[in-house]
Amino acid sequence: MKTRLTRRAMMAQSSVAGVAALAAPMFVTGQARAMTPLTFQFDWKFNAQFAGVFMADHAGLFTQAGIALEARPWADGVNAVMDVAEGRADFACAEQNLIIAAQAAGAPIKAVATMFKASPYGLMAPVGANLSGLETLRGRRVGVHVDGVKVMALVKGVSGISDIAVEEIPYADKWGRAASGEFAAVQCYVIDEPIGVAAQTGAEPEVLKLSDHGFVSTAQTIVVSDETLSSRPDDVRSVLAAIFAGWERTLADKPEAARIVVDDYVPEGSPYKDVAYQTRTLELLEPYVTGGNGPIGVIDPATWAEAAELMLEYGIVEALPDMSTTLALDYFG
Repeated sequence: MKTRLTRRAMMAQSSVAGVAALAAPMFVTGQARAMTPLTFQFDWKFNAQFAGVFMADHAGLFTQAGIALEARPWADGVNAVMDVAEGRADFACAEQNLIIAAQAAGAPIKAVATMFKASPYGLMAPVGANLSGLETLRGRRVGVHVDGVKVMALVKGVSGISDIAVEEIPYADKWGRAASGEFAAVQCYVIDEPIGVAAQTGAEPEVLKLSDHGFVSTAQTIVVSDETLSSRPDDVRSVLAAIFAGWERTLADKPEAARIVVDDYVPEGSPYKDVAYQTRTLELLEPYVTGGNGPIGVIDPATWAEAAELMLEYGIVEALPDMSTTLALDYFG
């Protein structure tokens, strides 16, 4: 499918003079210039989790920078990090562990900024479960997916709470198994899945954020190849500046941003084609965008390194790269 981002780029290509008039002087050479085509591979389907990119496009910020950005939704078989490493995309976003693992295997990429300063991994339980902390789960069963088993081992280890029975379960009917009492809580992505449960049941479940209990990690972290960083540094800076200006616009008016995302970017037939749902997502994700040290988008190197060491200790990654080579932080912030 062609996104609004792609359509905007096509329109910009046909009106270069108009673009040049709008662009800031640093992006214009001579009287006019052709738009620079770039691609951004998302790690999930189009929805409000990527509102900063969409709002930057809606405001014309990429066009003003002379960039025609094509955003690509995730699909089966897509490995966003390797798409950048192997030249199929210019930018991508992913969880920190996937980036670190790829770098340890030799992928020539750098993390340059992050849309979420913490991971939205969490647990959810029915209302009344008193899911106020890990201690409430002592002696009880928790159901997680395959990617959550080692995360829960880390959380238990860091918190010093060993007597929680963690079991791997499939995604199907996991909420039903929590609602029935089979599991005290089940894994969720806290900015999304609890909203779906609320739509089905009329009550938003109780949520435990694993980032509050020892799981240190960035998410929707933006990666760029070493080749792109060396050959197109100004384009990288322009794209990042636009994206995080887009996030500022998003957080300044979440209901309006949700409307724009749903009307202009979420495809027909998607479960995300719901303004109320996407508004709630933006409310829930705001602390992940704004939290932590420094301004939005900026990766804290000490936190990044701490997260990597914990991931290695608990087997979330099998090896670490030279951590001094994993970040390129002079392109944003």
